[in-house]
Amino acid sequence: MLKRHLRTAYNLTPDEYRAKWGLPSDYPMVAPSYAEQRSGLAKEIGLGSRTRVAKPKKGKNAA
Repeated sequence: MLKRHLRTAYNLTPDEYRAKWGLPSDYPMVAPSYAEQRSGLAKEIGLGSRTRVAKPKKGKNAA
């Protein structure tokens, strides 16, 4: 969320923001508790656990 805010409001990337304010390159963009909460939510709904299946091709070159 902060990444989008930085881009739309200030036209900065997270790396540019860190450089502007003299923050280390590994400085977190969100609070640890928020990151943990979002991680738990993502795991709960199954994000990242499914493998992608290729969509069948359409058109002339379809098998």
